Amino acid sequence: MLSRAVRLLVIAMIALALPFAMTACGGSGKKITIGTKFDQPGLAVKKPDGTMAGFDVDVATYVAGQLGYKPDEIEWKEAPSGQRETLIQNGQVDFIAASYSITDARKQKVDFAGPYLITGQSLLVRADNNDITGADSLQNGKRLCSVSGSTPAQRIKDKYPGVQLQQYDTYSACVEALRNGAIDAVSTDEVILAGFAAQFPGAFKIIGKPFSKEPYGIGLRKGDSQLRTKINDAIVKMEKDGDWKAAFDKNLGPAGITAPPPPPLDTGGTAGQAQHVDILGKYKSQIIRAFWTTIQLTFFAAIGALILGTFLAAMRLSPVPMLRTLGTAYVNVVRNTPLTLIILFCSFGLAQTLGVTLADPKSPTSIADSNFRLAALGLTLYTASFVCETVRSGVNTIPLGQAEAARSLGLTFGQNLRIILLPQAFRAVIIPLGSVLIALVKNTTIASAIGVAEAALLMKEMIENTAALLVVGTIFAIGFVILTLPLGLLFGWLGKRLAVAR
Repeated sequence: MLSRAVRLLVIAMIALALPFAMTACGGSGKKITIGTKFDQPGLAVKKPDGTMAGFDVDVATYVAGQLGYKPDEIEWKEAPSGQRETLIQNGQVDFIAASYSITDARKQKVDFAGPYLITGQSLLVRADNNDITGADSLQNGKRLCSVSGSTPAQRIKDKYPGVQLQQYDTYSACVEALRNGAIDAVSTDEVILAGFAAQFPGAFKIIGKPFSKEPYGIGLRKGDSQLRTKINDAIVKMEKDGDWKAAFDKNLGPAGITAPPPPPLDTGGTAGQAQHVDILGKYKSQIIRAFWTTIQLTFFAAIGALILGTFLAAMRLSPVPMLRTLGTAYVNVVRNTPLTLIILFCSFGLAQTLGVTLADPKSPTSIADSNFRLAALGLTLYTASFVCETVRSGVNTIPLGQAEAARSLGLTFGQNLRIILLPQAFRAVIIPLGSVLIALVKNTTIASAIGVAEAALLMKEMIENTAALLVVGTIFAIGFVILTLPLGLLFGWLGKRLAVAR
């Protein structure tokens, strides 16, 4: 019995030790999540096979190795420019290496290790372009693209107000717009532009001298001084071992850039004291202009949607089967398509690919005008499907006998609709139409995806460039309440006053 008990004890001890043995053999399943870009050749790009490549990727991989993680234990997460602080603050990544410029505003939200590279903002143009020779030559209404929420985009706004700035969420979208002639130049850090120039040999060229100094750092959670020290130690080791220069030459050397001397580490503390920013004093005029753009988008889209939606409702009520089929198909397809896709299709599909222009290309404000009109078109097409169903539901509240009586009097379908049905239908659905209009006001925020300078885009930029997250969010929340609450009260009052008595 004793020997049997000993055997059972040994088996139990082996069973307990097995998981630890597997851990020692690499079976622990430990992971580190690193944020980076997925669309920046030379710095960080996700290949078709799912692997990552680029200088930022190599630096991050080396740092992870010094922290005890193998390459296959790294989980890569895309970190768009405008979302980097959010990803860090929410704990979605352990650190970010994504052409992340160290700025005082960002230091209020996250900490930085490094810098591991210093570059400068430059310009990328088509190879046959001889008009643009540097930043100053952009002032005469040239069309320039950069990424919304990025340091380069903000610098262009601050220092070169004569430029027509188009903002997209990624630099790859900017480069595509440059390829098809929708814009004249792309501006961001030279190393990023060099990667795209190398990706399309002979198509582009970098012109002028860099007109800024951008120190790239590794972003991490604010206050994590222990991790910051470890990352700094890893960067120093990478530079001394020669791996830093090797990574630079491998990824950026083919673009014709010579590896610069490694930059000294920033040892000036983790964040500094929070700076007081007079939000209203600095941004008051911009906030007013942004909300005015929101109001204009709402007005023009509402008019267009009301007209198109009423026409679609007439098609769905028509005695002609083909018209009913077409109206039903439009409503079902558009209503179930995300608004963002419709807005992006209007910009990339209609304007860039098909060449449908809604503004004079020679106008000094052609990009802003075109983006505004394309956004209004997309909002109109989307909202019209909801207006259609609202109006049709109003028609269905009218007793069938009225329509039959109108036909017996010899009224055509059009006359019946115009004289009998629609007047009563609109009175019956005033409150639901008000709800559609309120939804439209809020949906205008999607226009920021194609760079329309409305409220949501300004809020994104203010959050990027200040540490006053709650203040900025509160300002814009109050702004939208001011826009939508009176609409709700107005349509509620009109709905009661003009209700059809049955």
